[in-house]
Amino acid sequence: MLGDGPEQPEREDAKVADTRMRLFSATNEVAALAMMFASGEATYMTGTELTIDGGIFAGSAAIAGS
Repeated sequence: MLGDGPEQPEREDAKVADTRMRLFSATNEVAALAMMFASGEATYMTGTELTIDGGIFAGSAAIAGS
């Protein structure tokens, strides 16, 4: 998504600036949600779609510029 090379830090900063929470998620945050769905805590759920994006698509500049 961000690629590599000398421009990568700038692309990362721009992506973080477009995210309402102003940070990237840690892998353990996403893994915790996956573990909850795989556990007995989600036995009554039949299906859902969750967006785990720190708010980037919640009215941010990413939508206005697209």
